[in-house]
Amino acid sequence: MSPYQTKTINAVLQDIENRRMYLPAIQRKYVWSEEQINRLMDSIMLNYPIGTFLFWKVKRKVVNQQQYSMYEFIKDYHERDANKNLPAVQPFSAGSSSEDIWSVLDGQQRLTSLYIALQGSLSVKMPKKRWNNDKAFPKKELYFNLRSKGKCEDDDEVAYEFDFLTPEQAQNPAFAPDKLWYRVKDILRYASIPEVMTELINPNHWNENKLIMDNLVRLHDQIMSKEMINYFEVQTDSIDDVLDIFVRINSGGTILSKSDLLFSTIVSYWDKARGEIEELLTSINKKGERFAFSNDFIMRSCLFLMDLSTSLKVESFKKESVEKIKENWERIKNSISATVDMLCEFGFNSENLTSYVAVMPIVYYHFKGGEWSKETKKELKKYLVVSLLRRIFGASTNNTLQSIREVLKQNAGKPFAFAMLEDLRFSANRTLRYSQEDIDELFEKEKGPYTFMVLSLLYPHLKYGQNSFHQDHMHPYASFTDRNLSKLTLPDGSSLSKEKIEEWQYRRNTLANLQLLEGHENGEKNKTPLNVWLEKPENRANVKFLPPGISYDLANFEEFMEKRKALMRAELEKILL
Repeated sequence: MSPYQTKTINAVLQDIENRRMYLPAIQRKYVWSEEQINRLMDSIMLNYPIGTFLFWKVKRKVVNQQQYSMYEFIKDYHERDANKNLPAVQPFSAGSSSEDIWSVLDGQQRLTSLYIALQGSLSVKMPKKRWNNDKAFPKKELYFNLRSKGKCEDDDEVAYEFDFLTPEQAQNPAFAPDKLWYRVKDILRYASIPEVMTELINPNHWNENKLIMDNLVRLHDQIMSKEMINYFEVQTDSIDDVLDIFVRINSGGTILSKSDLLFSTIVSYWDKARGEIEELLTSINKKGERFAFSNDFIMRSCLFLMDLSTSLKVESFKKESVEKIKENWERIKNSISATVDMLCEFGFNSENLTSYVAVMPIVYYHFKGGEWSKETKKELKKYLVVSLLRRIFGASTNNTLQSIREVLKQNAGKPFAFAMLEDLRFSANRTLRYSQEDIDELFEKEKGPYTFMVLSLLYPHLKYGQNSFHQDHMHPYASFTDRNLSKLTLPDGSSLSKEKIEEWQYRRNTLANLQLLEGHENGEKNKTPLNVWLEKPENRANVKFLPPGISYDLANFEEFMEKRKALMRAELEKILL
């Protein structure tokens, strides 16, 4: 490794622009915000250090021979349409065996930010605009307020003001009447300070304003002349050496998560992994009402499906393990995607799927050739709901996964049945079995993901994959105000005490007062009192677990809850006991 070297920002940007500098496949996605870029530029103007960089210098011939994947820098970032680094066109043309390229091991976020700021553009979704609206992503470029004073009162302020603006914003005096915006990338047109003076400052009469003139000269100097980029240069032909360095420099801080570092291990052996996994995640997270699957889920699922240790450690991703994953990738993708389709059928999404790990045994069953009949889907749904309700995936996730996988292996070729797993014991002596007391506890849970899961068992006929179903309060939530409840006359002629009012306000949000309604039906019902809503025959006909022969007035809430609980409890006993 050579000693520190230095370069100007413009020189590094030229290396990127002229395809001499790339990103290795082990790097993560670009994640910096506009505010971070603005503050980076402020630091540059203040001549503050902007950190060291680590570049891997490698011959083009070696990259071609070893088939190392390289990625382009993002130049025109678009939050929806262009937020990923594109693969470089390979193999690289190599005029001679000594022709080199540089790959960035440390400094990707800063260099990408500078490239966007000084050569490209930024298109980020405007608040309250829809993602499918092209106008929600205005193209903005970095501008510098030439009236910036170069000093600030406290640490939270910036001395030199930068902002991403559209041309219309920058040129509209009403947008910022006290500011003079200059497009930063235009400063790169001038090779020297004399050119800045004669071709930019003098023609605009800015030589008459010392602040504006000083700011432009300083901007040019910091980007074109000052050697702000301080870097180490690594020279090796081995991707293993590069990975070791990469992990070492990132494990000491918070730049990358553990999953990111492990992901880099996979990519070092399978260079197309990054694109493949990103494509899969994009696909499955868009399904239904959206999910939030992560790299962590994909990596652990791969280990689980390959019958390997599910511990997310570097040792788990040895070369032979990654090769096995690579060989089976199409089948892995198919099983994960098919499982997520089934989750949509079950009514799950990012808001009510409380553990993504719980999904892996279902993926495993499909991957190993398990049939998905109407009956096995019913059993798989029961497993998923019960495992989530019982919270069996906790501190001992790996042991839990291994125990379930062992049972599935022992029953290979058989249709899945929930009963296969009922005798297993997990951490803290948890099991998947339910007792009478456990079922009673379900009625104490307040509205949320867990009540949805129970209702999904009680409403198996609903077509969750085709419609959006909401948890509806049968007696409307809004009816339980202090004022409303204090005026009620109960069937026995009494009134509610303060303690009873608080109890009713709690119980209104629990299972016995909840049902599943299609989204538009729930919107129509809204605050309608239950007794009024039930006057429509079609509403009454579709209600499940409606106690017969009682009053549905709010004053009879107590009897309604007890009798509805009894009906729901009887059904849950059939399902869970």
